[in-house]
Amino acid sequence: MAHDYSSLFSSEDNYSNTWRELYDDSLSLPDNLLAILKRTVFLPYDYYDILGSYFLLPSALCRVIPYLLLTGQSGSGKSTLAKLASYLHGIAINSSSDTFAAIRNSLDKRRKGLIELPYQGEGFETYHKEVERNTCMVWDDIDPSVFSNSPDLYRLFKFGYDRSTDKIMVSSKETGDNLEFHCFCPKIFSSISPFHLDDRFKELKRRLIVIPCKRVEELTQERKDELSITDNDWQSKLIDLTAYDWKGFNQLFDDFWDIEIARWFVDVRAMLGSSVRGLSSQQRAISLDLMAAGIASGIWQDEDEAIDSLKNYWEWFKQETEKNAGLGGLLKDYIRQECRNATNAGKAPEIYTHQLRTQVQNWVTMGYLYEAPKPRDVKELMYDLGMRLQKGKWIKG
Repeated sequence: MAHDYSSLFSSEDNYSNTWRELYDDSLSLPDNLLAILKRTVFLPYDYYDILGSYFLLPSALCRVIPYLLLTGQSGSGKSTLAKLASYLHGIAINSSSDTFAAIRNSLDKRRKGLIELPYQGEGFETYHKEVERNTCMVWDDIDPSVFSNSPDLYRLFKFGYDRSTDKIMVSSKETGDNLEFHCFCPKIFSSISPFHLDDRFKELKRRLIVIPCKRVEELTQERKDELSITDNDWQSKLIDLTAYDWKGFNQLFDDFWDIEIARWFVDVRAMLGSSVRGLSSQQRAISLDLMAAGIASGIWQDEDEAIDSLKNYWEWFKQETEKNAGLGGLLKDYIRQECRNATNAGKAPEIYTHQLRTQVQNWVTMGYLYEAPKPRDVKELMYDLGMRLQKGKWIKG
């Protein structure tokens, strides 16, 4: 016998068991979002302002948007953050089983919207105009094989961060004409794999903002003190997002980016384009729209506060990537050591291919690499590091 259980989860007063229980009407959407974020996941670093600014990005106003990688082990909260982003934008979460064509079509479709405008002529009172909507893509729990097995998806990510390069052309078998798709928007994805340390995805990691997530038991005592939590009370301070109905939450996002706030975003973006200092050219390129969103929304009070926050983040990112340099860094140190040993022995430096294979496998076994790299990737990196292959051994080229 079937039963209708939907009434058990409905709210008679449109308040109880909904997001409205968590929302303070006296505060702005950005302030409420920050408050909810801080009660949803306890981050190991105070990057809630960067996270909130990214979640609030108005894609229709942006030019260059980095990708947001939520990374950490199971139970660290990365999927919970992805879920909150999907609630805010009113979109479904993509999974690793989704195909390139499905994601491409979905992104293109959700960017399109209609607005009703007064008609200036006779005969009609109003007419509809197609405009670009603010939207976002959320992709949960992916691993490197998704990009390795689908080069088209990797290209979508590589070029979909810049509005000027986001167009995808596909030939239609039915009409013979080219179909045009656009894939530009914020893209949030979660993974246990450290993509920012993986040399197979050099182009991707140059365009990443990484938010590390950790289980509460992995947080330092200093960080727990900053978050005002203890081993005994942290569970009672966390929000269970699944306990609430989030229907209608995305309307707050749509309403927030009205013409007035949008104009302020455009003005701030123009100002930042000529005034931002203290960031590298690459950091600056992918940070301007993010900074504009944070300042226009009030998460950051001004340019100085935004730059200080991002400089602090980029310093962490630099230390993180240098400390965990991935395959390229390991090969670089290995070649340096082998060259030093050869010089001390009065020999020309050379590394046999079987010797290199054994060393790479050792790095996997010891945990320095998340998984065994493909021989082709190792070969390309060796060439990049100035080595050349000759009769079964690598020599300085």
